[in-house]
Amino acid sequence: MPIIDSKAHLAGFAEHYADNARPVWDIGRPQKPFIERAADIRGPILDIGCGTGTLAAYFAERGEQVTGIDFVAEAVERASAKAKAAGLTIEFMVKDFFTLGSWDRRFKSIIDSGLFHIFSGDEVRKAAYLDIVTTLLDDNGRLYLLACRKEQGIEGGVYADEIFDTFRERFIVESLHEFEAETVTGAAENIPGKQWLSYFAVIKKRDGRNG
Repeated sequence: MPIIDSKAHLAGFAEHYADNARPVWDIGRPQKPFIERAADIRGPILDIGCGTGTLAAYFAERGEQVTGIDFVAEAVERASAKAKAAGLTIEFMVKDFFTLGSWDRRFKSIIDSGLFHIFSGDEVRKAAYLDIVTTLLDDNGRLYLLACRKEQGIEGGVYADEIFDTFRERFIVESLHEFEAETVTGAAENIPGKQWLSYFAVIKKRDGRNG
């Protein structure tokens, strides 16, 4: 697996938390599709790019075993404080997702609320992402993926075909639908209206696929 340099992405995401700022995506509750599919998302769960721990806390409150990782230390500090205040036992770690290829942990569910879509058009990172998710998921485990839809003139996001093309050999895309993702009120005033039109996909690992 190639060595992935995440310094540029780390710097960009860290800016969203500078000076105690609240990132535009940190709405304080799960996006609607995660709530709709909550009964199917079972532990052990890995939340990749967990941010301030909203999703992890939601599933821990439902009694699931949850681990959350993020490469922004400030985000993980906020997530840990949130869990402590709520009396929840959640394992949060400062980790770069692309260092997890040799991790010996396995999970029944992986939740991704906004990580995969930043690699649109980057075939090296998408291939590495696929390898790592394949390794970390149990056989027949599922990836629950939220990704912003790519729009002309707007940076970031993915096309639906990118999701199908990335996962088709090792996974089954069981469902994919569009929805309007929420943002923090007032934080997106200068973002074009369709920036947060998003996809939610349920992606099942094929039995025996280990990378």
